Amino acid sequence: MNPALRERLRALYERMDRAYEALARAYGLSCEGCPQNCCSQRFYHYTLLEQYYLGQGLREAPAELREEILGKAQMVLSLYEQEALGAAPQRPLCPANFQGRCVLYEHRPMICRLHGVPYRLKMPDGSLREGPGCSRLGARTDQGRLDRTPFYQEMAALEALLRAELRYQGRFRRTTAQMLLEVAEWPG
Repeated sequence: MNPALRERLRALYERMDRAYEALARAYGLSCEGCPQNCCSQRFYHYTLLEQYYLGQGLREAPAELREEILGKAQMVLSLYEQEALGAAPQRPLCPANFQGRCVLYEHRPMICRLHGVPYRLKMPDGSLREGPGCSRLGARTDQGRLDRTPFYQEMAALEALLRAELRYQGRFRRTTAQMLLEVAEWPG
């Protein structure tokens, strides 16, 4: 990924973080001490752009930590594969979660940045999707909803630029574990 595109993504992530933090503060929402860990949800990511950025974080990690992350990613992927074959569903933690903290926090994907507060999203077909946010909030929406639409639109525009740069036309749908393991196989 070229440096200009990486910088635009970093700036987008900063705007997401500020919007999320402002609304979470208005709700008094904090993840501290939460018995439910969002990092145990199986999120799918749909942008190659985020895989590249997450990969940058992985490459910047010390070698020993990088190996631990990849070992955990392989374990998570194995559990998902066993589930697909009929084993009981598991809720393993994200491979980047160590002792309740994300060790690739600055490079975490979009859903990891936006999940938790009530939201709205205008879909490409014009319909409106709304979500309640974290169960700790109950059904509260009195402080408003985070409009994810402009963030998703900008992410899609940046994704289009990267795909054009790489001449990539395939579909993209990966878990964090899949993204990390793939990135580890990339040259340089």
